[in-house]
Amino acid sequence: MRLAAAAGVIALMTVAASAQQRGGADEAAIAKARTAYQTAAGTQDGAAIAKLYAPDGVEMPPNGPADKGRAAIEAFHKAFGQQFMMHGMTITPTETKVHGDYAYDVGTYKQMLMSQKNGSMTDDHGKYVVLLKKDASGNWWITHAIYNSDVPLPAAPAPVKK
Repeated sequence: MRLAAAAGVIALMTVAASAQQRGGADEAAIAKARTAYQTAAGTQDGAAIAKLYAPDGVEMPPNGPADKGRAAIEAFHKAFGQQFMMHGMTITPTETKVHGDYAYDVGTYKQMLMSQKNGSMTDDHGKYVVLLKKDASGNWWITHAIYNSDVPLPAAPAPVKK
């Protein structure tokens, strides 16, 4: 009886260790995708950002509509690059959880943006939530990403008195 119970405990520990190793590999793959996003965003490479998304992935930037699909995501980042020049970006995860072939990654970001129009600098920082799905070959793809700034929008200009 004790031998059977010990064998059962050993079997459960082996299954748990195997799941933990898979989870660790998955979290490492997600961290690699996060780093690739940070690098691509920092160099304003819209095509490289779009390639991190599932073909029907959705990016939900602040102050605008959602962009669905790689072409729309790439176009958004190219247009953003025409408005602002990035001077560094840092992404800091605070929670990453894997649930089978799905995962989420939550954290904060910091970036320095320079207006292409007037050269003014904005020290932006905020938070994000990213949902990911693993495909049959083991690659992780962003399915949804939403992020928003902790920095308030600039005040509207005062109305012109006539």
